[in-house]
Amino acid sequence: MVKKRTNIFLIVLLALLLILEIILVKNNYFATIDDFIYHHISKLINPVNTAIFKFFSFFGSEIFIILFCLLILLFSRKKSRGVGFVFILLLSVLFNQGLKLIIARDRPTINQLVSESNYSFPSGHTMLITVIVALFIFYLWQEKKGSKVKKIILTSILLLFALLVMLSRIYLGVHYFSDILGGITASLLLLSIVYYYYTFKHKVPYFPKNKK
Repeated sequence: MVKKRTNIFLIVLLALLLILEIILVKNNYFATIDDFIYHHISKLINPVNTAIFKFFSFFGSEIFIILFCLLILLFSRKKSRGVGFVFILLLSVLFNQGLKLIIARDRPTINQLVSESNYSFPSGHTMLITVIVALFIFYLWQEKKGSKVKKIILTSILLLFALLVMLSRIYLGVHYFSDILGGITASLLLLSIVYYYYTFKHKVPYFPKNKK
C-alpha cells in the first residue's frame, strides 16, 4: 500500500516530469534520440514482423478498448471494480486527447505502415495499455490467493505485453519514442491522482483503505 505522502510525492514528481517532457518535445530536443531509436527499430521491418506488430498495436485501438470495456462491465465478478476500471480508462482517453490538442505535435513523416490522422504526443495506445496493465498488476497483487512466484511471472508477462504494444507504434511509424515516453508518464500521473482521490478522499471497495 502506498502511503499518503508517498502518493503526493509521486503525483508532483510525475507532473514535473511530464511538463519537462512537453518542453523538450516542443523545442525538438528529443529529435536525436527519436531518430536513433526509429533507425534501429526500422531495420526489423519485414512482412512477418509487420503482421506481428499490427497484432499488438490492436490492443491499444479504439475498437479493442470499447470491446474490453463491455467485457469488463458484463463479466466482472466485482461490479464496483469493473465500473472503476472502465471509468479510469475513459479518463485516460480524455486526458490523452486533451494533451494532444494542447501540444499539437504532428505525426512522424517517416515510413508509416498504418494510417493515423490525429496528433502524436502523447501516444494514446501507450496510455491505454499502461493503464490496463498497471490496474491488472495492482489487482493481482491485492489478491491474497496465489503464490508470489506465480504473481511475479504474470506481472512479467503483462509488462512484456505492454512493451510490445508500445514498440509496435514506433515500428509502424506512427509515433516517436518520446510519444511513448510521454504516454507512460501521463498514464502513471493519472493513475497516481486517481489512487490518491479514491484512497484518501473518497474510499471505494476497489482500493485499499490506507492510513493517512
